[in-house]
Amino acid sequence: MNSSKQAVQFRPFTRTEHAFQKLRVCKRCGQFTALWEEKCTSCGRDTLVPVEQYARLRAKRYFRKDLAVSVILLAATVFFGHSPQQMLLCGIVGALLLLPLVLLQQGIYPYEQRRQLIRLFRGRIGQIQEGLNVNHKNAVALRQLSERVSYEMLREMAVLIHNDRIRLQQVALLQSFVLRKDMELTLDPLLIKSFEPLMVRYIGEIARLNRELIKDRTFRYVVFYERRILELAGGEDILVRVASAAVRKKRYVVTHAAFISRYVRKLPKERVQRLYHIIQENPLEPFGDLADEVKIIYLMEQYKS
Repeated sequence: MNSSKQAVQFRPFTRTEHAFQKLRVCKRCGQFTALWEEKCTSCGRDTLVPVEQYARLRAKRYFRKDLAVSVILLAATVFFGHSPQQMLLCGIVGALLLLPLVLLQQGIYPYEQRRQLIRLFRGRIGQIQEGLNVNHKNAVALRQLSERVSYEMLREMAVLIHNDRIRLQQVALLQSFVLRKDMELTLDPLLIKSFEPLMVRYIGEIARLNRELIKDRTFRYVVFYERRILELAGGEDILVRVASAAVRKKRYVVTHAAFISRYVRKLPKERVQRLYHIIQENPLEPFGDLADEVKIIYLMEQYKS
């Protein structure tokens, strides 16, 4: 990792309704990928398509096969007719029977596409895992050349791979960049289970840049590892920032009142004022010792001014 932080601009991150929509598959060799490369890294062909498109192609092929069999049977029936009249009658009846088949196929096409998609995932789970492993190896290898691109690759893969190793690798890379408010940053999806100083420092950065991203899971993480965070250089400042972020919602103040009370004397004046008004407007809520602490600080500020 570079000793000095880099100023970077991340490529736009496309969010999908379903995680699997990040996957593409090579129509030629069957290699899967979650990344944006134009050509398949396995066979080198420009034949990568989204898995939904691949399922549509398989559904159409399945229907065409059924239709082709029906047409062949119809042709055979007509061909082996005993007379021209019988052949004509068989042809008309067969055509009338083909029409409902075509209409039925059109009606059940969405269901067949879904069935093909499920078959694809169930039957080729090993290939999907192999493709994602290749993606991960490439992302790690690329770190030496471009930490930004390496992070962007891991970010795409993290939609499908949920483990602390991928999360921590992203956090480590983020710590090598100059983070800004205008960046599309995230926190909850990156939280890990164990204590990690890199994770704590990233939480501190997020609390400074965009406190809206500090939510319940982050508060629980910080409270659970509070003592260990205090042992870090600048750890108390990070805890103060997180406590300050909690003041933005009454629900957070009630839930984490004890945590906030331990750092309330170091909160900015405007956060103390907000705390005071929240407590005054909700006298029945269980704020505990925080209510008395805030009242004392608020009155002291009033007399100072």
